[in-house]
Amino acid sequence: MLLGTCALAYLPTRLIQEANPEWRLVSWALGLEVVGLTLLWVQSIVGPRGLMRSAFAICFFLVAVPWPTIIEGPLIQGLTRANAATTVEVINLLGVPALQHGNVIEVGTGMVGVDDACSGIRSFQATLMISLFFGELYRLTALRRVSCVLAGFGLSLVFNVGRTTLLTWVAAHKGIAAIASWHDPAGVTILVGCFVCLWFIALSARGKAQTAVTPVGAHSRGSLKFAACQAPLSASGQGDAAPSHSARQTQLAWRSAPVALLAWLVLVEVGTELWYRAHEAHFGPPVTWSIALPKDIASMREIPLSEKTRRLLRYDEALNASWREPPNTRYQVVFLRWNAGATAVHLARGHTPEVCLTATDRELVSKPEMRIVVSKGLKLPVQSYVFKEEAGPLHVYYCLWEDRAPSKSFTTTSLSYQNRFEPVLAGRRHLGQRSLELALWGIPDDEAAQAAFERQLEKLIRP
Repeated sequence: MLLGTCALAYLPTRLIQEANPEWRLVSWALGLEVVGLTLLWVQSIVGPRGLMRSAFAICFFLVAVPWPTIIEGPLIQGLTRANAATTVEVINLLGVPALQHGNVIEVGTGMVGVDDACSGIRSFQATLMISLFFGELYRLTALRRVSCVLAGFGLSLVFNVGRTTLLTWVAAHKGIAAIASWHDPAGVTILVGCFVCLWFIALSARGKAQTAVTPVGAHSRGSLKFAACQAPLSASGQGDAAPSHSARQTQLAWRSAPVALLAWLVLVEVGTELWYRAHEAHFGPPVTWSIALPKDIASMREIPLSEKTRRLLRYDEALNASWREPPNTRYQVVFLRWNAGATAVHLARGHTPEVCLTATDRELVSKPEMRIVVSKGLKLPVQSYVFKEEAGPLHVYYCLWEDRAPSKSFTTTSLSYQNRFEPVLAGRRHLGQRSLELALWGIPDDEAAQAAFERQLEKLIRP
């Protein structure tokens, strides 16, 4: 019953996951179903005792599943800010003046960003995996395994503070550009350092264990001897080892289960592909647009995005520019485009003004508001934000667009269950994405800022 339930649940999970590849809940459902199928099959072969010996190795694959956003998001932000605050204190003790602005550290030569890769979250995930592995390898007690996990968490924080301090010191003395040559070697160093330290901790915990592990073979031989002595004898005087008719039927069913399960999984994959291809055949052509910078603005200046940003966002096209208009208004526009693919939705939805600008210590002073802005015949779903800065309010307008979506509304960025299941029923997947972000400084009034945004949009948008 359990095996059949897990196998049947695989079908809706794959259908949903195909349209929502970035949904962590579906990733966990898929992982648990596959692990459940494996555990049930192993138990049918080796029994409960054998399952206990192999359960860790099977469940260990769940370490690779991305954490739920509700856990990972606050953890990333908390660790990043703690890392930046600690680094500022350390670097000031070393005689280098530094200030913290959210997840960014300001030194005399510029700004040093402390992204999630330096915050401890990735190192924590790696040390969690290593701690669990060493705990099982050396057969540590549950308490000692928890101690190894906590030690790994502490080590990841300490090593990441050391790494960020090193990069900040390099930026202060050699310039921001010098960070590029130190970034990756420092990252490899802290990972190796965490691994060696955790290995030493696990070996120390193993050496302090008081109980010895009895070889499995000794128990097995003793159990077999006892079972042989206690086995009932048949009328012929020999042990009744012949399985019953029902037992033979059960064994036959379990032997044929792998073939049936394999056929079912193949059928699910083929059915999922046919479902989406059948719907995609009826889709109209994609509705696309781009951005063209006006040539009549003398202050227009294109700003190249860094290679680090390119690796993080993995976009296919990007444009970043800023300009000024009298009396004292400054604009910046960022346009990103992702070709159709399984990762396009995840990359486009993962970086919004609400996430990225608050990480630079800007306070969001009003809840995002959505409105439809008509420009060049396009109905653009635009979400507006207002952030607090020392010089005045910062107005940010953000639009996320799916190239082949049937209707254009800001449900593309909403994470409700309805908006998750709607693409599944409509057979939409792997849609191309494009985002537009326009920031305005120097306009305190919301209505005036909205009007200025719509004027600039008419100059920039190209259907």
